[in-house]
Amino acid sequence: MASKQTGKQTNEHSNAAKGGIFTIFGFTSFLAPVVVALVVAAFFFKVDLEPKVTPDFFFSSDSEIFQKNQRIGEVFPSRQQILLNVTTDGSIEDPAFVEKIGRITEKMQAVDGVTDVQSITNGPGDLDAARENPLWRRLLIGEGESSSFVIAFIETDAFAPLVQTVEDIVAEERSERFEIRISGLPYIVEQIRRNLTRDMKNFTSGAILLSALVIFSVFRSFRVVVGALVACATAAMLTLTVQSLMGIPIGILTANLGIIVFVLTLSHVIFLTSNWQNEEAEERASRIGATVAHTLPASAWAAGTTLLGFASLIFVEAKPLNQLGVGGTIGAVSAFLCAYLVYPAFLHDSIRKDSALPVPGEKGKLHRHLPKAVTITAVVLAVGFGLPGLSRLDTDPSLLSYFKEESDLHKGIYYVDENGGSNPLLIVVRSKNLEKLDESEAYKRMWDLQNAFAEHDAVGSVISLPVIMAEGDDHWLGSLLPWNVLLDILSKPEFGAIAKSFVTEDRTQALFMLRMRESDRTRDRLPIVEEIKGLPLDYGFEVTATGGTYYLQGELAASVARSMTTGILTLIVIFGLVGFIVSGSVMVSVAVMVCAVCVSAIVLGTLGLLGVPVDIISSPAINICLGLIVDDMIHLTVTAKRYLRDMGEGDIRSAVVWKKALGSQSRPAIVSTLAIMIGFSVFALSDFPPSQRFGLEISYGAGLAVVMALIVFPYIVRFDTTPGRGAGKRDKLSPGGAAGASAADGHKGQSA
Repeated sequence: MASKQTGKQTNEHSNAAKGGIFTIFGFTSFLAPVVVALVVAAFFFKVDLEPKVTPDFFFSSDSEIFQKNQRIGEVFPSRQQILLNVTTDGSIEDPAFVEKIGRITEKMQAVDGVTDVQSITNGPGDLDAARENPLWRRLLIGEGESSSFVIAFIETDAFAPLVQTVEDIVAEERSERFEIRISGLPYIVEQIRRNLTRDMKNFTSGAILLSALVIFSVFRSFRVVVGALVACATAAMLTLTVQSLMGIPIGILTANLGIIVFVLTLSHVIFLTSNWQNEEAEERASRIGATVAHTLPASAWAAGTTLLGFASLIFVEAKPLNQLGVGGTIGAVSAFLCAYLVYPAFLHDSIRKDSALPVPGEKGKLHRHLPKAVTITAVVLAVGFGLPGLSRLDTDPSLLSYFKEESDLHKGIYYVDENGGSNPLLIVVRSKNLEKLDESEAYKRMWDLQNAFAEHDAVGSVISLPVIMAEGDDHWLGSLLPWNVLLDILSKPEFGAIAKSFVTEDRTQALFMLRMRESDRTRDRLPIVEEIKGLPLDYGFEVTATGGTYYLQGELAASVARSMTTGILTLIVIFGLVGFIVSGSVMVSVAVMVCAVCVSAIVLGTLGLLGVPVDIISSPAINICLGLIVDDMIHLTVTAKRYLRDMGEGDIRSAVVWKKALGSQSRPAIVSTLAIMIGFSVFALSDFPPSQRFGLEISYGAGLAVVMALIVFPYIVRFDTTPGRGAGKRDKLSPGGAAGASAADGHKGQSA
């Protein structure tokens, strides 16, 4: 009698809780269209979907690294450049080639935003003068004299129309005899923006469509598909709207934020749908309440862990990661809210009830040993791939890795890189004894340093004050003037104030502009920069500042590597703590962390062993994979505790509760994983390698995650619960094991 009374009280308490939750969500049929309408209106009114990619996208404006680079630009004024490399199948002395250079130069001078153009027909005077002068030879003549450069200096932030005009000029002037390649940071930035825009339109839509097809093939309900798409799209739009209201534009990383939030919402939706199918209450209102009561706690914990994972990026110095952290935090909240405010309105009795999936280890000798075999394999792969792969992981890939080898941009950057380097590094030096640099002795030492820089194998070419002064020496009057007087003359406006770009007003600091090679680089940029910064000491100089895109990209890559390391470790610890809080079991906590470590080691180890670059755009993929595995494990754990509570006795490590949890939660976990894998695999068709890597890494990691969550995780939780030891003995030998499972099924039906 006491037992029945306790069961009755538990049942009443459960129904009361479900009824209370339903009173909150009972108006979803009314709330859903209101929420969707408001979000859609705000989205179309406020959000600009055009990605904003600028040359200074590396770090936020308050970053110390960014501010140092800006100060170099303020002291040594310079302008952005677009480089056209014109190659001939004959000689650059050919009058037709010189005429071609002259025609391109004239057309480039007429482009809006271009302030000056330098070429062998505009600057040195003619080809012979360019050959004889150290400055013009470095700037305008390619290796082996098989090509020549046309350099356009620009002063505009409107790269899109400028680049389009330049491309039109190149298309007009290119011929079988003359190949023209385009390079320069404004051109590269515009190409990245175009690729991101194209992928946002084409492949995001494709990923959503394929995910919808997977959902329909499983649930056989247009209502579920429409509800899932509406809820997920609303969450994505809400995220982008809030982000826009905060003044954060769509950038190099947040361009993929919409699809990331779509995936986060989809996971909640699929678990809601599957739990709705498993509820046995006849009345729709009670059934929705029971479904929400079952799914909400696990979803809340999953959303919380995802939020913390993204929040850890907010304090990273790299601007793209910082923006993704803010956007992802907003997205985690939006995904949770839209899944529970919008989607329940689409739940209907017409959605077919699913059949339970077989539980690994339930039948047959082979199945009984499968979890152990998979667990051992996962650990072996994690060690075998992780240890050698992580040490080879390329988190500082070449600029060329952002573009396909057969693309015109890749060819242009590569050719420019081979002919004097493509990525600028700025080194500011001063004399150790603080003497002025307009004396002949300092001039000689700077020439020696110029040559030392040029001899470094990572340096393509060097432009500095000695090279600029050699331009004045070529004139008969310049050779007669003292060096400081010549420097004064070249600082005047009528000479373009060119000297001011390489020496300070007080003549105590000088700038060396190094064009660094990218095509054959095998080491990270920052160690190379440190080597180069050590060279001035041998010639009586010390480095006072370092900048340029080469240095910024090195710092950005280091920031990405640090954030991946600290982010992954932080997430694993957080997952372990959440696992313990949800379950009250140390073994569950250990299992969660082991699975997360294995997925991280296998995914990153594979990338390292295969030599796949981990660039700024594809780097967040591992965080998404970890989010997927923790979602599945939390839903399993919460469901296991629910069954344990319904049984009224037992241990969280009991075989019965985990078999029942797997029976009800395996289906949504597998369905959501399939939808994500198939959806993201469409990015493999992109022409933008970072997007390809982003999509395929998520597909690979998602597949690993579901295997770890459904097979390895339960096995580790129940490890060492063999017959004769606590829970395992009770489960297998006592009547309470089987009876408890039957009682739990009956109790579930009553409480529903």
